[in-house]
Amino acid sequence: MTRRWLIDLPTRIHLWSAEFQIRHRSSSSDPARLRNLDVLREYRKSRAFPRNDTGLRSTPYFVDADGRHCAVGHLMRESGEHNAVRRIAATANLARIGDMNPADLAWADRSGLTKRELARIQPQYSSSGQAAVDLLLWTALMLVPFALLSGLLGRIGLRRTGLRQGLVGATVLLCTLWSVLGYMTVWMGGIHSGDGLTLIWFGWAVVIAGPILATVVMLRLVSRDRVREAAVAPITGAAVGVLMTIVTGAYLIVGAVDLAGREPEEPVGDGGLPLPYGGAVSGVDVSFPIGFGALLLGLLALGIGVVGLRRLNDPVH
Repeated sequence: MTRRWLIDLPTRIHLWSAEFQIRHRSSSSDPARLRNLDVLREYRKSRAFPRNDTGLRSTPYFVDADGRHCAVGHLMRESGEHNAVRRIAATANLARIGDMNPADLAWADRSGLTKRELARIQPQYSSSGQAAVDLLLWTALMLVPFALLSGLLGRIGLRRTGLRQGLVGATVLLCTLWSVLGYMTVWMGGIHSGDGLTLIWFGWAVVIAGPILATVVMLRLVSRDRVREAAVAPITGAAVGVLMTIVTGAYLIVGAVDLAGREPEEPVGDGGLPLPYGGAVSGVDVSFPIGFGALLLGLLALGIGVVGLRRLNDPVH
């Protein structure tokens, strides 16, 4: 139950925001409009949303392989437009609203909703492959606050225990909330079952369980005088730097391999051919600028941690 709730929450948020915006955009009392918005609300609560199993990294999905309808498809079906739904599913199943045959969307004129509002309602769904690489990048970015925390703790005197404990608690709480939001999106991408489940648990272990376990181990080592308290911050920084470097390196390698093996995409724009289904393409989408930025931060955290450890071991200090 909890897993299903996490998987569906991003789409529920999207549909809730669309419904809220449309309801408050005008004071129209058109019965058809109000009825469709009520149907949309019930659909959101049902969580019977499509899953992207197409191989495309991000795409609308009018009716998926298991017969689940997207929000607009559900509205049309509940209005009795079964033939139009079947035509769209057969000819434009992955199309955006603006790319569909206007004849198949003649229902929009009777729905009380504009095509722009229907486009606002229609969500997109990430592929499991895209969700996997997003998880790698998210894990790396989640470690940035811990890297900053290690640097701050190294600058705060050991006697200021309250401030140090407050910083640790606030950072862990912030990262926990951040991770919940991030991994909900990843789970929505379909990587919640099969081989992807292992990657999910790895990500959670790194981001949440990892720091908690590391804190417990470090406290025991300090209490037994095996590690000096002053060495905790640089050790933490070095460990976080290593993890960030490994995770971000994997993210960049996956992106480079996918880019090298991908066939050239058809041109888009004036004088070119549009990409199929309104721009959805196969493969994965990797942000190399953000990836390299995270990699540099990881290397920086590692370097600062190593320098701090060397200073502690320097007889002069």
